[in-house]
Amino acid sequence: MWSYLARRLVQVPVVLVVATLTVFLVVRATPGDPVQIMLGMQTSPEAVAALRAEFRLDEPVLLQYVHWVGDLLQGNLGRSIRLNTAVTEMLAERFPVSLRLAGAAMLYAIVLSIPLGILAALYRNRWIDWLCTGYTVAGFAIPNFALALILIYVFSITLGWFPITGIGTEEAAEGGLLSSLRPYVLPAVALGTLQTAVLTRLLRSSMIDVLSQDYIRTAHAKGLMPGTIVLLHALKNAMIPFVTMVAVQFGYLVGIQVTIEYIFAIPGMGSAVLSAVVSRDFPVIQGFTLVIAIFFLFTNLVADLLYSVLDPRIRY
Repeated sequence: MWSYLARRLVQVPVVLVVATLTVFLVVRATPGDPVQIMLGMQTSPEAVAALRAEFRLDEPVLLQYVHWVGDLLQGNLGRSIRLNTAVTEMLAERFPVSLRLAGAAMLYAIVLSIPLGILAALYRNRWIDWLCTGYTVAGFAIPNFALALILIYVFSITLGWFPITGIGTEEAAEGGLLSSLRPYVLPAVALGTLQTAVLTRLLRSSMIDVLSQDYIRTAHAKGLMPGTIVLLHALKNAMIPFVTMVAVQFGYLVGIQVTIEYIFAIPGMGSAVLSAVVSRDFPVIQGFTLVIAIFFLFTNLVADLLYSVLDPRIRY
């Protein structure tokens, strides 16, 4: 396992170079000058040229990339062209918010999908299975922004149970644990419903396959309790593809929160990246993309290591 971990860590810099270079070239190939967008069309050419030189936008693209990598190795992700704020400061403010929201959404998805997937597999082609799979179909069909609006209308406006906004605000943090958690409920449900559908369908199919194996029939023949067979023998082996999908979806959640952040006024990474793309704020796009890529690689590496915990044969 240690040699496997070492090989995976060696691959990380290569993946990051490919990802950052691709983003670097793509954002610069799109039309629009960030300096001109920020200063406006009536600004003097001298001011535009000076600001372009300050952010090294007057250099060749590959040379800009080399300078950016050099700054990156020194812990400097640059400054936002539009806000004139260090990208590291923006990440320090926004990444924890997005990480907490992604964690809440994934926790909701895991807690709900595991019992639904088990029940759907145990009662295959019966009304319980139809009910569970019907929920997953609804989860696939309803867009997260539409679900968010429904949740706001029902639970915030009509019932008044949860606030519409409040994530990342000082008022929510100062109100105690319950007050700080309440703003996360509706965004987590809206963001995690699709992941719940994906994980439920995956666990259902994996459990159906495992329950048909010979060692499950042997466990029944030995007289083991049905709960022991399902939870200790079947579920543990069915969790390997489930863990893979959790890692992929968790890394995916950090970067796809744009609509949810906009609806619930959440100061996360998605809204910052969207504003940066609109204004062609290259340093912000590059820095945030790098962090998302690193987080995605980290979650997949953790998933690979968890395989050996679920199935010791994988260690060899």
